[in-house]
Order: sequence, then structure tokens, then C-alpha cells
Amino acid sequence: MEYSAQLRNKKITIMGLGLNRGGLGVAKFLAQSGSEVLVTDLKSEDALQQSLKELEPYPIQFVLGKHRIQDFIDRDMVIQNPAVPNDSKYLQIARENNIPIETDLSLFLRICPSRNLIAVGGTKGKSTVTSLIYHIIFHSGRKIVYAGNIGVSVFDVLQDITSETIVLLEISSWQLEGLRHISFKPHIAVLTNILPDHLDRYRSFKDYIRVKQFIYQNQDQSDYLITNLDNPITKKIKGTNRNIYWFSTHKMVPQGSYLKQNDLIFRCKKNSTVFLIKNEIILPGIHNIGNTLAAANACFVLGLSLESIQSGIKTFQGIPNRLEKIKSFREINFYNDTCATTPDATIAAIQSFPNDQMILILGGRDKQLNYRHLSQVISLSKNIVHLIILKHKEYNASDLLLKELEKFDLKYKIQISNSMEDAVLAAYRKATPGTNILLSPSATSFGMFQNEFERGKSFSQAVLKITKK
Repeated sequence: MEYSAQLRNKKITIMGLGLNRGGLGVAKFLAQSGSEVLVTDLKSEDALQQSLKELEPYPIQFVLGKHRIQDFIDRDMVIQNPAVPNDSKYLQIARENNIPIETDLSLFLRICPSRNLIAVGGTKGKSTVTSLIYHIIFHSGRKIVYAGNIGVSVFDVLQDITSETIVLLEISSWQLEGLRHISFKPHIAVLTNILPDHLDRYRSFKDYIRVKQFIYQNQDQSDYLITNLDNPITKKIKGTNRNIYWFSTHKMVPQGSYLKQNDLIFRCKKNSTVFLIKNEIILPGIHNIGNTLAAANACFVLGLSLESIQSGIKTFQGIPNRLEKIKSFREINFYNDTCATTPDATIAAIQSFPNDQMILILGGRDKQLNYRHLSQVISLSKNIVHLIILKHKEYNASDLLLKELEKFDLKYKIQISNSMEDAVLAAYRKATPGTNILLSPSATSFGMFQNEFERGKSFSQAVLKITKK
């Protein structure tokens, strides 16, 4: 690859190795391309042990537990991990020294041989939509790879991509920030919704909205945008420069997919096709019907057959950490929804089981979000029989939840737990046959856990420990 060859002998600093493979993938790629790679991360060697072990075969220099000014001056390029804020003083030093700043994704897009891009963004639902699109297309026989925010490095799939490959990317708002300096133009952009999130990172909700909308802003009339007619923000998008396919669980759409009673219907140029019945979707919750409609739109736009779309949806089992059923034991069901890191996500989880008794485990660190509506939903729910809130010195969202919940007359006493194992055990002791025990935190995991995936793993391990007794 021409651009890859240009990286040989270049001095490149990777700012943030991280734990979710993005930094790992680009570090391997640059080392294999012959670059002089330096990785710097504020985390310690112990915290990064797993990633460091994978990089042992490569000639990479590491500066851990700190950043140094000199690593951002005499360099040919800096790779910014998405978690690193744009106003970092070290990035500013690089800018002042005219050093190009890329992200793993922006570098990948310069090299990628395919322009057949599908980008999936949004506050909630993007991982499920990405996985479902991949599942349908892969089983239809088309050549496709997927990567990005879903936990697969874009550089892990680069070698499998030709000019004909469909490249499916899940993209977070942080990753979108790193694409503003390139002409990012996906052929199909999916924007699931825009809800308040990451307000500890952005100046305002308006600023967060602006970043999310970047996923489609370079599109033209040869491209497609799939977005949500039910969301107050995305329903205002105009279609003058692109083809919009809407999805809705509440109303008929001008073009796209919608739910009418029990039928999922695709509508295009005044022709309508019932492509699925609601109870054929395995995943619980009205939000997952919306996710299915969004994914179906992408596959219809690509020209997949009705049979391929139907078969793909009917066989899709969901993804880990998002309303993932861990186990049923003595007629008690354990669900891991650790990726519910906002109040809106937890509300969606609660509404996914309208007829079953539920015990909720929630709490964590705040992202400057409002917990008033979630507390109201909890108080009005007739099927929530108990609440367990995780407490830690950094878990200010737990404190905010408790403060809001005090305003309501709950029919049960809220229980506090200082560990996931204690929380799961307490929930199990309160449960009766037919109860769903649901981890749906509504906040981030940092403090008690390294990330939401470690939190979900801890929940699963606690469940297995109980059920093995």
C-alpha cells in the first residue's frame, strides 16, 4: 500500500494505548510498516499488561504512567487515542510544532482500499445495529468486515479488505472528532439516535449533537443516511444533499422501515413490503425493534434479497453486554446490560420487560447527566421489586440517583453494595421464581472497574459463582 510505505522510518508517538484494541492495532501496524513507534499512556504497566504482552515481539518504546513533552516535539506524527481530549496540552504542543495529529481511524481511512463504507453512529444502539448488519450481510454471502468502536481494531481487518469489500464501521462521537480534518464520506451512514451523553467531555449537549452529526455532513446525493424519525434531534435532519431512509416504531415513514401493529414494513417509492413479524425478533424491547428496522434499511439499500434479510434477522442472537442473558437458575433470569451507561439506556432496559418482576443493579460514575427521569420511571414501574445501588468513592452517579429516588415513595428499601459479587448475591436472595435480575448501571464503570466490559465480566462471574453452588 502506497501510504503504508510512506510510514517507514517515521517517528510516531501513539498517545494512549488503552485496553480496547484500538491503540494496540495501530501500534502493531505502524511497527510492521517500519515506523519508529513510541507509545505513551498515563496508565501503569500493570494496568496495560494484557496489551503490552501482545506488543512484546515489536520494537516499540514505551513511556507509561506519564506523558513527556519531548515525545510531542521531535516527531513526524502523533496518533491520538479517542479517549484523549482535544484540549490536551500535549496535543497543543504537537500542533505548535506543526506535527500532524491522526487517530487510528483517520489513518486507516487514508489507507483503506475500499470506498464501500457503512458507518454506524448514535448514542445508543449502534453496536447492536452494527452487529446485525454484519450478521445479515455476512450470511448473504457478500464480502464484509467490521471494526471500530465495537472492540475490533480497524487494522486487525485491513489485510482482508479489497476494493470490493464492504467495510462496516461502528463510530463513537470521540472517534468522529478525530475525522474532522479528512473528508469522511460513508456511502451509507446510520445514525441511530442522539441522546444526552458524555457531557463531562463536551461543553454542552449542543456541542455533542454537532459532533454526532458529522457522520453524514460530507455525504451527497449518491449516498444514503439512515436515521430515526422517533428521535427529537434526528427527525429534524433535512434530505437536500443525501437520500434519507427513516425508521420508526411509532409511525409510517416517507421512505424506510417502520412498525405497524405486529408488522415490520419497508417502504420505498410508494411500494411497501412486510418483511418480518414482530415476534420473529429474538431480542427483547421496543428499542431492539428500532435497531432491527435501522439494520434492515441498510440491507435493503445495499440490494440484499428479502430472504437474506429475513433469515439474518431471525437468526441474530444479540451481542454481549447489551441485555445479554447470562443464565437462568431456579427460574430466575440474569441479564448483563453493562453497556447501559446512560439513564436513557437503563430506561430502555426496564421497558424491555414490561410483564416480569425485576431487580435492578445500577450506579457508577457520572457523565454530568440528569437522573430525574430515570428515577421517575423506576418509581412508577410496577414490576421493579428491588433496587441495589453500587457504591464506590468515585461513584457520584450513585449519589445522584439516591438523591433523586428519595423524592419518591418507593415500596421497597434501596440496598447499597460495595462490590458486584455482593450486589448479585443480594439480588439473588431477594428474587423469586420468574424474576429478572438486571445489571443496567446508567453510568460509567470507572473507579470500581477499568471499563464497562470488566464490569460485565464481574457480573457474569458473580452469577456463575451463585449458580454453581
